[in-house]
Amino acid sequence: MANSDTAIVQGPRARMSTSSIVAILLLALMVLLVIAPLIILFRTSLAPAGELPFATDIYTLDNYRKALSNPRMLTLIGNTLTYALGSVLIGVTLAFGAAWFVERTDMPLKTTVRTMMYSWMAVPPIVLAFGWILLANPGNGIINVILRAVLGIKGAPVSIYSMGAMIAITGLAIVPTAFTMIAGLLRNMDPQLESAGSVHGATGFGVFRTVTLPLLVPGLLSVGILLFMAMVQAFDLPLVIGLTAKVPVLSTQIFLLANSDISRPDYSLTATFGTFFLVLALVLMLIYFRAVRFGERFRVVTGKAFRPSLRSLGPWKSAVLAAIAIYFTIMLLPLLVLIWTSFLPFYAVPSMAALERLTIQNYYAVFHESQILRAMVNTIVLVLASSTIVMILSVMIAWISVRTNTRTGKILELISFAPMAIPPVVLAIAILLIYLGSPLYGTIWLIVLAHVTAYIAFGTRTMYAAILQIHKELESAAFICGAGWFTMLRRIIFPLLLPHILNGWLWVAGHSARDITFPLFLITFTNVVVASQLYVLWNTPEIPTAAALSIVLVGGLLAFVVPVQIYASSLERGKVPKK
Repeated sequence: MANSDTAIVQGPRARMSTSSIVAILLLALMVLLVIAPLIILFRTSLAPAGELPFATDIYTLDNYRKALSNPRMLTLIGNTLTYALGSVLIGVTLAFGAAWFVERTDMPLKTTVRTMMYSWMAVPPIVLAFGWILLANPGNGIINVILRAVLGIKGAPVSIYSMGAMIAITGLAIVPTAFTMIAGLLRNMDPQLESAGSVHGATGFGVFRTVTLPLLVPGLLSVGILLFMAMVQAFDLPLVIGLTAKVPVLSTQIFLLANSDISRPDYSLTATFGTFFLVLALVLMLIYFRAVRFGERFRVVTGKAFRPSLRSLGPWKSAVLAAIAIYFTIMLLPLLVLIWTSFLPFYAVPSMAALERLTIQNYYAVFHESQILRAMVNTIVLVLASSTIVMILSVMIAWISVRTNTRTGKILELISFAPMAIPPVVLAIAILLIYLGSPLYGTIWLIVLAHVTAYIAFGTRTMYAAILQIHKELESAAFICGAGWFTMLRRIIFPLLLPHILNGWLWVAGHSARDITFPLFLITFTNVVVASQLYVLWNTPEIPTAAALSIVLVGGLLAFVVPVQIYASSLERGKVPKK
């Protein structure tokens, strides 16, 4: 009996000892990944103009005075906020309408709409930007060519190069993401409150105005602020469309400072602008947390499962489906024009003469040019490595934060969440500064490191929420039976977390494949990836080849994302396909 008691006591002690060691190692790693680059960024902002932090011991505030006295600063901040606010208003409005019809009405084809929304998130923003430029550029954009031919209009009736066009395109592009979040809000809201309003004589619109909408406002506010933060940090569309339109934002200004074509990049001034951008992002993050805490005051908790009563659309079913079909048609247009261009030796508007020139030479080039093949191989390495490392670290960090209840665990959780508040361009320039001249610079592993740092916040939060649902008694039973710490994770925790791990892994993999920020800041001849190669081809310009590579990238992502998503969903429902 004594021996048995000793074994039971020693198990938790060994577990705590192991978890403490792992926590300290993870904390050291997160400090190296997250904190060290930001310290170097701030130190560089205090260096004299043109100097690197390692090459000088001089501290100066000249860069901050120069930045604050720059008349473009207010313009940059104004453009950034205008672009973000306009895009979010369009995206959230359209997404709320679509989500409400899918979740709360008898609209047909709901599964199809959900699948298309989830799948559309795999389309890289830079690919959409290329397609819209071919559709609506002032010169030979297809829309302008058609309008001039049909209506006899001279000039450019439609131009993609404007703030309004950027906002409209981005707003349409973020609808799937907003839809996913808002649909979750609608599913988690107790419909019995709406039923109570109907019982008391309120009409359908009255229930929506007095019950549904007030309950959703806190959640919608959180979604809006989160998307606003993402749009403030956006880089893809502002780079491809905004620079040509002469609509600079903070992210593109930092890129221009770090990639000067006429002189040596001024890293100290770049770091200064990055510091200002970081402060803006931190302020928005604080606002987001306040909104989340505000929303929790209105959370309604019930102890029983329920399904909402669906409202009948009656004769409006066709109109709703037509509206959703119009949205997907508009979103499909950029891809269609890219498909068309990918089969041409050079870009041309659709015509009988162009049909006679159709060729597969561009796809042949995609799979035979050495630089493009290198980009594909690097992309595969990047996707597999970054997503796998992120989820491994996320499971360990989340488990330690939830289960150990120590100061180290709390600090670890805070640091792992910090990258969410760091704009990607700021993190990119910080990583560039700290690893410039190191053996990692110029390798694909530096981009992997950047993606691990950027996406660890998402992975950790996902796993944190999942682990909270696992009862501690399962782990205690494993230790009592003699299992070690890693055995417990492998045999107990991992199987229960597998659906959540797959979803998180899929999210990181998709974003790693479509990200252009880190590849462009850290690009060399050897670590090129598909996203950066697309940008290079577009500016060469080799537009048909860029179009073919865009279609290959989108097709590869969809072929990869959809099956994994289906499998993860089957695991979550407990319906694992038999081998």
